[in-house]
Amino acid sequence: MYLKYFGLKEPSFSIAPDPEFLYLSEQHREALAHLLYGASASGGFVLLTGEVGTGKTTVCRALLEQIPAEVEIALVLNPAMDGPELLRTICEEFHIEVPPREQSTKRLIDRLNQYLLEAHAKGRRPVLMIDEAQTLGPRELELVRLLTNLETNKHKLLQIFLVGQPELRALIDSDELRQLSQRITARFHLGALTAAETAAYVRHRLAVAGVERPLFSRQALQRIHALSGGVPRLVNILCDRALLGACVGRDLQVTRSLVERAAKELRGSETPRGRSSRPPRRAFIAGLLLTLLLAAGWTGWQWLAGSGPEDLRRWLVVRLGGASEPASPPAVVAPPSEAPPAEGVADEPAGAATGLEGESVTAVGAIRPLPAEATESLSPPVEAAAAIETLGRTEALRVLLRRWGVQVADLDAADPCGRIAAFGLRCQVEEAGTWGNLRFFDRPALLELDAGRGSEGFVALGALAGEIATLDLPDGRSAQIPVADLARRWSGRYLLLWQPPPVGTPLIGPSSSAEAVRWLRQLLAQAPGLGFAGGDSGRFDADLDAALRRFQEGRGLAPDGLAGYRTLIQLHNVVGMPGIPKLLEAS
Repeated sequence: MYLKYFGLKEPSFSIAPDPEFLYLSEQHREALAHLLYGASASGGFVLLTGEVGTGKTTVCRALLEQIPAEVEIALVLNPAMDGPELLRTICEEFHIEVPPREQSTKRLIDRLNQYLLEAHAKGRRPVLMIDEAQTLGPRELELVRLLTNLETNKHKLLQIFLVGQPELRALIDSDELRQLSQRITARFHLGALTAAETAAYVRHRLAVAGVERPLFSRQALQRIHALSGGVPRLVNILCDRALLGACVGRDLQVTRSLVERAAKELRGSETPRGRSSRPPRRAFIAGLLLTLLLAAGWTGWQWLAGSGPEDLRRWLVVRLGGASEPASPPAVVAPPSEAPPAEGVADEPAGAATGLEGESVTAVGAIRPLPAEATESLSPPVEAAAAIETLGRTEALRVLLRRWGVQVADLDAADPCGRIAAFGLRCQVEEAGTWGNLRFFDRPALLELDAGRGSEGFVALGALAGEIATLDLPDGRSAQIPVADLARRWSGRYLLLWQPPPVGTPLIGPSSSAEAVRWLRQLLAQAPGLGFAGGDSGRFDADLDAALRRFQEGRGLAPDGLAGYRTLIQLHNVVGMPGIPKLLEAS
C-alpha cells in the first residue's frame, strides 16, 4: 500500500530471508566469513547459532549465492524427523536416487557414501546444511555425526553446517554429544544489533528498495531499537507497520509517535479509532466551535462570490471529519525527496523514485562506453516553438536516447526501460521535481506535461540555458521555449537516464561485493579535493566510508555512506566521465 507513496520499488521490510537486503554488520560479516571458510574446508562441523530473528537464515541464503562452483549444497530446512526420514531427505537434496526397496538406514548410508566418493573423484565438495538444527534430538545429531566418518585415507567426504537457536549450543555441549562437539571446527553466535547498527540497518534496507532519503527520524530509529531490542525481524515488523501508519496519515517521515502507535497496534493494545470511551476534551470542543465560526464566515463570502450551498456542505463535511476523502485531492501524492538542490536553489526537494505510469523502471545492464559525439544527430534548433507538442512515453524516451548516442527503433511500450538496460543505462523517475533538481542532476530528462483533456504527454528536455529550454523533437530538430511556458504545464514528474556502475548494482555500500567496492574506490580517488588514495582493496573500510561521506557533504548530499544514484551521478559529474550528455552544457 505504501510502496508508491514513498517511492519504494519493493517492500523494504519483508521478513522473508532475502539475501539482497542483508545488512552486513560486523558480526554478520564474520558469520558469513565462518560459513565461507567452512565451505572451503575438508570435513568437520561449522556451528552457527543466534536468537530468533537475528538473521541466521538470511546469512545462509547469502552464502548460497557466494559458494564456489565446485561446492554442492544439500539444504535441510525442517529437520524435525526421525533418523531414516532425515537420511532420505539428505539423499533427495543431493539428488541421490534410492529405490523404494532400499530405504533402510544402512542402504541409505551406503548410497550416500557411494555418491560422496564419486563427487570426491570429480573434484566436487558436498556440503550438508541443516537449518533449525535445534529441533534435532540427540539420537539424530549422533547420526549426523556418524556421517562425518564417511572418508578416504586423507579427506573427509562431507562438510556439515548446523544452524539453529541458542539451545543448540547447550545440546551440543552436553556430555551425551561431546564427540560431536569435538569435531566442530568453527563456531559463531549471532547477537542483536546495537543502536547504531539498527539505524544503519533501516537505512540500508530502504536504500536497497530504492529510497535514500531518511524516512525515519533519529528519534524514531532510537525508539525502534529500544522496542525491538535490535532483533532484525522485530525491526522489520515495526518499520513496516510504522511506514503504513505514515502513509495513511500522509506524513512524509516516520516519527517517534508513529513508532509508538505501531508498537501498540502490534501488541493489540491500541484503542480503535472512533471508539474511544474518553470524554471530549475542552480543546476539541473549542476547535469545533472555531471551525463552525470559520464555516459561517466562509459561506457568507462564497455566496457573495456566487458559490452554491453544496460547496459549503462538502467543506464542512471534510473539516468535521465526516468524509473519507478531502473536497479536493492533494496536489502531490508521493512525498518529496530530500535530495539536495543545485547551488543557489534553496528548498527545492527532488521527488521520490518510482515507476513511470506504474511500471518498474529498475533494470540494470552491463555498462559500456558511449560515444562522445552523442548529440551530432540533432539538427540546429528552431527559432521558437509556437506550441508545446507532447509525445507518447515510448516515443519521447526514444528521442531522449539520442542525447546518449543511442538509436533504438523497437522500444517495448510496456517496459521501455528494460530494453535500454542493454545499452548500459538505467531509468530514474522523480515524482515531484523542480527546475533546481534538474540543474542539480545536470542530465537531459523526460518531462511529463498536461496534454489537455485530462491526459498526460511527454517532452524530451535536451538542454537548459538560463530561462530558455531546448526540447528535442522526433524529426531530429530541436525547439526552444521559455522555461516559464514549460513550467505552466509540467506536472513535476520527470525521468532521467544515468549510467550504473559496471558491476551492475545501483547501490554500493558496506555489504556490496569486492568488485563494486573496488570500482567505487577508483572513482572517488579521481574526485578533486578529497585526498583519497583509492587503492585496489575490495574492503569497504573506514577510510572509504570517510571519503564517501566527505564527498556527499561537499556536494550537498546526505552523508549516509551509501553510494546510490544521486551520489553516483554527482561522482560522474565531478570526474567527467566520457560519453555522458549534460543538460546545462548541451545547448
